[in-house]
Amino acid sequence: MHVGDGYHDRAWFLDRCRDLVAEGWRHLRFASPHDADGTLDARRCLRDSVDLFHQVRDAVGDEVELILDVHTRLDPPEAVTLCREIEAARPYFVEDPLRCENPDSYRILRARTGVPLAAGEQYGSKWEFRALIEGDFIDYARVDVGVAAGLTEAKKIAAMAETHHIKLATHNPLGPVTAASSLQLNLACPNVAVQEHQTDPDPAIAALFTARPTILPGRVEPSELPGIGVDIDREAARRYRAAAAERPHLRTADGAFTNW
Repeated sequence: MHVGDGYHDRAWFLDRCRDLVAEGWRHLRFASPHDADGTLDARRCLRDSVDLFHQVRDAVGDEVELILDVHTRLDPPEAVTLCREIEAARPYFVEDPLRCENPDSYRILRARTGVPLAAGEQYGSKWEFRALIEGDFIDYARVDVGVAAGLTEAKKIAAMAETHHIKLATHNPLGPVTAASSLQLNLACPNVAVQEHQTDPDPAIAALFTARPTILPGRVEPSELPGIGVDIDREAARRYRAAAAERPHLRTADGAFTNW
């Protein structure tokens, strides 16, 4: 379950973690911090990430699994230090600590840390996943059914991962359709670890779905409908126009654009 990005109010953020655990969630995921003004300083991100991770571990105890998403923001020197500094707090995995364009860079990080690593949400085929899997650079494959050319290709990636003892941690930051598709993939694979869940959709969007998977703390219950298990009110949906969502734009201290 996503905790959210409210880490600048640390007291609220830790209370949010405790509340999610009280609801029954047992896997919490949160991102490495950046400055409130959109500035990303790699060294400060490193320090803040270490501090935040240990604070969350102290807040929720040892039985809750914690996932840190670095959003591909760091280079190997900072990523190595980050992983070593949080290793004692037993992360479930560290996600996307390095840029995705060069999978071989994970060779450096893998050799220098014992923390479980996850990557792959940006990859669109088994061919792009190949280096990470065959190099044994990751422990969790962040397959996104919507990015990785659909269920058939995602199933092939899952099978490749299984032969290297790599588990699926499906990437699912969107809504009911990707949640249902991810669920179908996970139901068909033996090497499943966890399925990402962000939040329930906006009520107006949720109302468009006449059937969708039931999300409960810690699990997803499939629909009994055929197909992936979703259906929509088509007349109501026609009142909406699709528009691309604008993502945050981060800059380094000198004003240059950097990874979000």
